[in-house]
Amino acid sequence: MHHVGIVGTGSYVPERVLTNYDLEKMVKTSDEWILERTGIRERRIAGQDETNVTMGGHALERAIEKASIDPADIDILVVGTNTTDPVWPSAAGHIAQLLHLRRNIPFFDLQAGCTGFNYSLAVAEQFVKSGQYKTVAVVGSDKLSAITDYEDRNTCVLFGDGAGAVVLRRSAKEGIIRSHLGGAYQSRLTLDLRKKGDNHYRFMWMDGQKVYAFAKRAMAESCVRVLDPDGTASDKDLRALFNKVDGIIPHQANARIIHSAAEDLESRIGLPSGAVKKKMIITIEKYGNNSTASIPLALDEAIRERRLRAGNLVILVGFGAGLTYGANLVRL
Repeated sequence: MHHVGIVGTGSYVPERVLTNYDLEKMVKTSDEWILERTGIRERRIAGQDETNVTMGGHALERAIEKASIDPADIDILVVGTNTTDPVWPSAAGHIAQLLHLRRNIPFFDLQAGCTGFNYSLAVAEQFVKSGQYKTVAVVGSDKLSAITDYEDRNTCVLFGDGAGAVVLRRSAKEGIIRSHLGGAYQSRLTLDLRKKGDNHYRFMWMDGQKVYAFAKRAMAESCVRVLDPDGTASDKDLRALFNKVDGIIPHQANARIIHSAAEDLESRIGLPSGAVKKKMIITIEKYGNNSTASIPLALDEAIRERRLRAGNLVILVGFGAGLTYGANLVRL
């Protein structure tokens, strides 16, 4: 079995900024109300000519450049996304064509809600680890503004658009150590057809309280499972394993969920208050929840700003519609 390393990261966000003050003019809300409940000040909104394909293409192009490889070196492309329009052909196929990747490479989309990047990374890793392919590109890209009801103040304040990408290659050194994936089927976060006037639209609907309760437990569980896959480590050993972790990048869904998940993890293994939070990379204030893009975008930003460096041990952890959850333990 081969080691699998992340050799390049990239990200992209649209130019348009939608602030909390802008939302005050659209729905009954306020900057104070949004910030207190979500931790979000602003989010990026794609232009009419921008899609999950164009954003994902930009992010992957930057990841390829960072990896110092030729686009022709990519053997397979996996795209985590929830907002492909049209559904067929896949966003992955469009991105492969957009970046002029080799004509004969396999490509596919993976849909697992906001956990789509965690799932995609776990799947892509296996292609390299088994020796089937040498170089795999993984993209997380979503245009949530296309399925957000901007008359629903409970959801429209949360979501933004963006993309992130990584390039994986065979490595002589430890890279992606392991992944944990989980699911618990619940219709708590759905894409529903609604009628407005004479037209029908597909918009997100969320049972916020139930999703919150699920998410904080699920993310804490995945962090534990990715450190201790067999569930045999004592709390003392788990604390020792956790102390080796340099950074945690959670799905940027909601600051309250992130902080509650941190407290849950601290409680599970007896960590002091604040031990988890101080290791977390949080970007939600600037970008909101941009679904499958949130983790790879935060990873790329942290690396470029040198908050994370080569050799650091990092947990990528998320949850999403399905309901799904998962984590990846990675040595950069």
